[in-house]
Amino acid sequence: MATRWGASVDELSETASPAGLGLSCQASTAAVNAAHADIAAFTAALAARVSTRTTHVAEAGAGYIANETSSANQLAAVAHPVIGV
Repeated sequence: MATRWGASVDELSETASPAGLGLSCQASTAAVNAAHADIAAFTAALAARVSTRTTHVAEAGAGYIANETSSANQLAAVAHPVIGV
């Protein structure tokens, strides 16, 4: 899961807004540029949040695996192996 989230962060970081839409004298050009700036800021913030969560998920996954390994070792220490015929 952490790997997929990391890939999502990479995709979000690659997103770029188009430059130079319309003529500079058009009023809508400023609005479009402002919208692109807002989207770029949102995308950067989202990428940062997903990156942070990716780290937390990876740490939780490692902790889970360590706990399962420890539990299996403790069980193996007290349980007798079953021999079947």
